[in-house]
Amino acid sequence: SRSSEASENKVRTLQELSDIIYERGEVMPLRMDDNYLLRFLRARSFKVESAYRLLVNYYTFRENNPEFYDVNPLDLSFIGDADAVSVMPYREQTGRRILIYKLGKWNPSEYAADELFKATLAILELGILEPRAQVLGGRVIWDLEGLAMAHYWQISPATVQKVIEIMVTSFPMKVHSIHIVNESWVFD
Repeated sequence: SRSSEASENKVRTLQELSDIIYERGEVMPLRMDDNYLLRFLRARSFKVESAYRLLVNYYTFRENNPEFYDVNPLDLSFIGDADAVSVMPYREQTGRRILIYKLGKWNPSEYAADELFKATLAILELGILEPRAQVLGGRVIWDLEGLAMAHYWQISPATVQKVIEIMVTSFPMKVHSIHIVNESWVFD
C-alpha cells in the first residue's frame, strides 16, 4: 500500500528487518542493501516478522536446492523457444505481470520437469528486480492443453512441493492468482 511505501515507514521497517537479521543470526543474506531487503518487505506488505520469515525460507530453499540456482538462463532458452514458459509482454489491468505455462508444449522426452522449474526461478529472479513487480506481484496461468500421461509421469511429488514452496512460502513475490485453463481429462 502507499502508506507502507511512505518514506518514514520504509526507513523504519527496513531498519527493523535489518536489526532482526543481525540479532537472530539465522541467515546471512548475500546482500543487505535497502533495495534488496525491500523485495521481502513488499512481498509481505511491510510486515517485518513475515518478511523475515520469508527471507529465511528463501535462503533455506536456495541452500537445500543449489542445483536450481547454478544455472545460466541462456542454457534454458530452448524452453522459451518451445513456448512452454513465458511472461506476457503486456500487463493485466492492475499492472501485474502474467506468467504462462503451456505444459502441452513441454516435451518430457527432451528435458525434465526440473528444467522447467529452473527456467521459472530464473524468470522470477529477473522479475523481482523490478520494483513495480515487487509491489504488485503477478498472476499465473497454467494452460493444460495437450497435456498427456507422459507429462504427468515426469512430475514427482518433490517437484510439486518445490513449486508450492516457491509460490507460497519461499520467494519474495506475491502470486495474486493462479488460473488453470484447458484442463485435460488426465487432470481429473
